[in-house]
Amino acid sequence: MEKIRVRNLKKYFKVGGGLIKAVDGVDFSINEGEVYALVGESGSGKSTLGKLILKLIEPDEGEIFFNGINITRFSKEQMRPLRRKMQMIFQDPFTTFNPIYKIGNQIFESVKFHKVVEHSFVEDYVVQLMRFVALHPDILKKYPSQLSGGQLQRCAIVRAISLKPEFLICDEIVSALDVSIQVQIIELLKALKSELNLTVLFITHDIGVARRIADKVFVMRAGKIVESGIIEKIFYNPEHEYTKRLISSVLSIKTQGEN
Repeated sequence: MEKIRVRNLKKYFKVGGGLIKAVDGVDFSINEGEVYALVGESGSGKSTLGKLILKLIEPDEGEIFFNGINITRFSKEQMRPLRRKMQMIFQDPFTTFNPIYKIGNQIFESVKFHKVVEHSFVEDYVVQLMRFVALHPDILKKYPSQLSGGQLQRCAIVRAISLKPEFLICDEIVSALDVSIQVQIIELLKALKSELNLTVLFITHDIGVARRIADKVFVMRAGKIVESGIIEKIFYNPEHEYTKRLISSVLSIKTQGEN
């Protein structure tokens, strides 16, 4: 079953006297339970595409389908019951949480608003999720500024999965973290995918990182999907010159690290 489908999706931005074609006629689908990576350099349109799919911004043209339903023209009110089913984790966890409120309060309120569990069970429910991502429940009593980047990103994951989503977009969520923390977050996402039967779109500039979590990949350049398919096949036998460059960059960095 198709979880997500986009058809001829476009989003242009006027900058000065010019026009930036951030997303320029994108077509693809993701089936239920699949993990796709969306790979491309900075400025390729990856994050814009992710926000379009969740209707955090509106497309100029094209269509978006979720579970076979065309949500392209849905109003904010119509989207509200779908928000808990379609979640996004952003690159910088320090901008995800309000700095003046404790972590626990922010996650609790989200769970209560969407009525995921009965109010009397909310705290126990969130504590269980904190343990699942290897965080001590006492962190819920802390403010965002008291946590490390890795801890806060795990809290962002807890807030997203606490709503029991069906579709999760991860937007460069490990790019600012140390390599050891990157591995931990990726392994955590793998476990969550299996446990919750999530459909995932993992956005990254690093195709090497994408290989660790995704089965398939979309390669994006200048607002367009230039190559797609099984990630292992594309990694070892890329067809597009842009994809070859992305892979060459990853292999070059790895070689330098080994010297």
